Amino acid sequence: MIRTTKRQAIIDAALALLAEGGGEALTASALAARAGVSKANVFHHFPRLDDIVLEALEAFIMGMPSMWPDAGTRVRDWLLALGTDTINTMDADPALSGAYFAFVSRAQGNPALRQRLAEIVGAARAHFEAVLVHLAPERFTREEVEALAGLLLLTLDGLALHRQLVPERAAEQATAWAALVDRIAPEEEQ
Repeated sequence: MIRTTKRQAIIDAALALLAEGGGEALTASALAARAGVSKANVFHHFPRLDDIVLEALEAFIMGMPSMWPDAGTRVRDWLLALGTDTINTMDADPALSGAYFAFVSRAQGNPALRQRLAEIVGAARAHFEAVLVHLAPERFTREEVEALAGLLLLTLDGLALHRQLVPERAAEQATAWAALVDRIAPEEEQ
């Protein structure tokens, strides 16, 4: 989907509002003012406020370069890249990561929003499974692929959360990710 300048401005404003003030800060008036557009323009581009954040979060998750490894990439290298991309994204755009966690909190009390967020997470999990099968078709059983994809979601979310909450422990977080990768894909098995 091609984004117009106004559309992207609305997405950016929604993420900033969520990061600064949590779910309560995301109102149509505040969003329009922050994006420099009218409320009508906001709803011209997005039927619901939550659709804005959902689109941004989906692009955030699926847009990391490591989500799309080249053919022939070793599983170990892909896993290391996932951790590096997660860390770099959290460091480069703390507002985006703050918005992600604010949005997850907002989704807890909204069943429809929670369902849509679960769909995005499910798509990411299915993508992890497909990448694992593509990079190492004979290495893991189907059950191992499913379990590993679930583990990646949990640990990458945890890595992002810890990076957001305790950035001063960056070295420890990177070491922990590398240790997990060593367990999943030891160097000598590549």
